[in-house]
Amino acid sequence: EVANTSNELQFIDPDSIKYSDRGFLSVVAKYSEINPDTNEVINTNTFLMAIDCDNRLFRKLSVNAKLKEVKNWETPINDKLIKKTIINSCSY
Repeated sequence: EVANTSNELQFIDPDSIKYSDRGFLSVVAKYSEINPDTNEVINTNTFLMAIDCDNRLFRKLSVNAKLKEVKNWETPINDKLIKKTIINSCSY
């Protein structure tokens, strides 16, 4: 687990961590939405997360995508879960 909020959990697979020759990080991530009252998992999604650690940008891709496919990076403006995920994943 690399990040959480009251109703969300974000996990990464440490064995999937890779840095590209351009310095970008890629990691297989698993997002889980939980019911805060019962702690029951409502929804789960697994994806490849590309991260530009220097600029704190990210992109969600399909699990079998290539890091070269990232054309447009996203900024995690109001997403605390993604911000924590970027910071904690880049510290590996």
